[in-house]
Amino acid sequence: MDAPIDLRPVFRAHWPSYGPDWDRAIELGIDVAELERNLALTPEQRILQKHRTQQAIALLRAGLNRARHA
Repeated sequence: MDAPIDLRPVFRAHWPSYGPDWDRAIELGIDVAELERNLALTPEQRILQKHRTQQAIALLRAGLNRARHA
């Protein structure tokens, strides 16, 4: 299995430092691009995103249950 790609240099190059917590998040491997994308959403968009994710999980669980009982 290949090692995961280290995106920390990319994050440091493309996003300014917002302080020590932000820098620490990058060091811990947190995807700050995804963080910024989610922070740009309105509360309504976040709720819709959560709803879509919950629907996808429900479909996956249903498929797993069908596969187990087939």
